[in-house]
Amino acid sequence: MSNYNLEKGPKDRPYVISIAGLDPSAGAGLLSDLKCFEAHRVYGFGVCTALTVQTDTAFLKIDWLEKEQVMEQLKPLLEKFPIQAVKIGLIKDLDTLLAVCEFLISFDPKIKIVLDPILKASAGYKFHEWNRTSSIFNKVLKRLFLITPNYLELQELKGHDLEHNLEIDQVCQIWSADCAVLLKGGHHPDKLGTDVLFEKNEQQEFKSGSTTVFQKHGSGCVLSSAITAQLALGNSLPKSCFLGKQYIEKFLNSNNSLLGFHNS
Repeated sequence: MSNYNLEKGPKDRPYVISIAGLDPSAGAGLLSDLKCFEAHRVYGFGVCTALTVQTDTAFLKIDWLEKEQVMEQLKPLLEKFPIQAVKIGLIKDLDTLLAVCEFLISFDPKIKIVLDPILKASAGYKFHEWNRTSSIFNKVLKRLFLITPNYLELQELKGHDLEHNLEIDQVCQIWSADCAVLLKGGHHPDKLGTDVLFEKNEQQEFKSGSTTVFQKHGSGCVLSSAITAQLALGNSLPKSCFLGKQYIEKFLNSNNSLLGFHNS
């Protein structure tokens, strides 16, 4: 008898997709996301957006895939499987990001799209200079379920012309009219380690449960993919963020190296 069920997935696991770059060290991007999905007992598909040459400490080269190549990978998966949630990480540019979001929604408007806006590699390589002054970025926000910037990323994303004099929390509140915003606390000068979820007129904090952590390559990828998995499992957004926070802290403290272990 087959263990395959199109409604829920293999052995009743929901389907999710990671759309991200291929990091050969498997600390970040596609390979890391799939390890995280497996630990959460969801069935993860992977769609590649870029081929990188990197380790946990050095970023050397990137070859981008065009939007047509990304959507070509997505199409047969979306046609065959009921996808519950999608995590998007590293992607070539805003045009590609918008096209991919619209492509996903054209198959199912209820797909939950989680964007981890990766602007710079942990080793220092800068990928993008996106900001809210872009009309394309505004369109992207309206198609997302959740965006997960850290403090430094949000400072760049908010732009220099629009909302220049607003506090970071005010910017998040404005953005949350389009999609939920999880402001990660890893680089926050005032709330270090505290993540803050903004949903329209509501705000919720998720404080750190650990006094010390060991930094990891790709920790932002892991948090966003953990939240994506929890959403696919049917949890609310606040609960998914809370459980994602617990998972990332276990991941950070799984060892004292830059490459973490995924454990359910």
